[in-house]
Parts: sequence; C-alpha cells; structure tokens
Amino acid sequence: MDTIKVLLVDDDVMLSSIITTALKDEGYEVHYQSSLTGITTILNEFKPDIMVLDVEIGTNDSIDNASELKMAAPGTPILYISSHTESHEVARALKSGAVAYLKKPFSVEELIAYVDRHAHPVSNAIIKIGSLELDIQTRTLYQASKELKRLSKLEFSLLKLLYSHKGEIVSYEKIEELWEDAIMNEHSLYNYIVKLRKILAADPDISISTIGGNGYMLLVPM
Repeated sequence: MDTIKVLLVDDDVMLSSIITTALKDEGYEVHYQSSLTGITTILNEFKPDIMVLDVEIGTNDSIDNASELKMAAPGTPILYISSHTESHEVARALKSGAVAYLKKPFSVEELIAYVDRHAHPVSNAIIKIGSLELDIQTRTLYQASKELKRLSKLEFSLLKLLYSHKGEIVSYEKIEELWEDAIMNEHSLYNYIVKLRKILAADPDISISTIGGNGYMLLVPM
C-alpha cells in the first residue's frame, strides 16, 4: 500500500509540530510549511494525497486560494482547520470544495480520523487517459490541470468501462448493465457516445470506434 502524503500549511508552528508528529506516528508522510509561498511548486513536486490548510495563514486566506489549489492538484481533497468558528466561514469553506472544516481547538485524533477517511493515493484516484486525467472521486476530466467537464454519472460509468477495456470491443450487452433501472436503447447509447467523443476530442489521439454491430472500442495512445 502506498504511503499517504499529507501537505500541512499553518502558521501556528507549535500546533503544526504536534500534528506533524502525530501524523508521522500514524505512518503518513508529511510536508509542512508555514505559508502559501511556492504552494503550486510544492503541489507539483510533493503530490499530496490530501491538503490540511489553516484558513488564515499570515495575510492570506486559503479559502480564497481554493480554485488555484484545485487547478494545481485536481482531485486532491482539502481539509480546513481554523480558529474561526462562525457558520458562514464553515459554509464558505465547504462551498469552495473542502471535504471538512475542523474548528480549533480540535483533538489530533479527530484530525487523523478525517485524514484517514478522505485521503487516497493520487495514483488510485486519477485515471490517465492519454493527455487527459479523470478524477474518479469527482467525475471531473482535466487536461494540463484545466477542468474540461464534470461528467454525469452515466458518462463517467461509460468512459470508465471503455477505459478498463481499452483496445478491446465492449459489447452492447456489457454497456447495458450500466443503465440499471434507466431506459436505454440504441439511440440513447449513441447519444452518450457522441457526447464522450466531443469531450475526448481535447486529445486528438483518443478515439471511440464503432465496431460493426458488436459494440465500441476506446483507443488510447500508449
């Protein structure tokens, strides 16, 4: 099992030292810094599985930086910690895409429980499809850290199925299993394939081929 990487950013050095020690004792790999300086570089190099961020870091507000952080590390969960206990602050953090908001003071055990619940190895959370990246947690497709589209559940399931059998024919019968109780016919399936083709056109080397009357095949560059 891959070691979970935690990025901790908080200008409270004493608290951060306690948190860092506790996380390392639990087997996590931790990168700590007291400011947001160079955060994009750190995200690209360290590739954390979860970010634990204080809201107020010096003169910076990390919630205001949420979109930038998510662009640099698509799919990486953000867990905010803060001494601001107002409900509107919690709501603001969650609306920015955070998975949780812990109000100081909190127990380290509580923080570890949240990290354990929400952290996941990036290698297991992101599917690389050519030059595209599919975040399986949010069903969002990215290219060069730019969000292309958040797929619907059926679009996501169909793409994931085709990818798991890339270079192979996926029969209509196999695809029908995705629809469960929804109504599926040849026309509706074709419409979904058309939608996926338009989305995947961001990488011209990716294609979905119709194989006679047998099914579809996803072709992805090696």
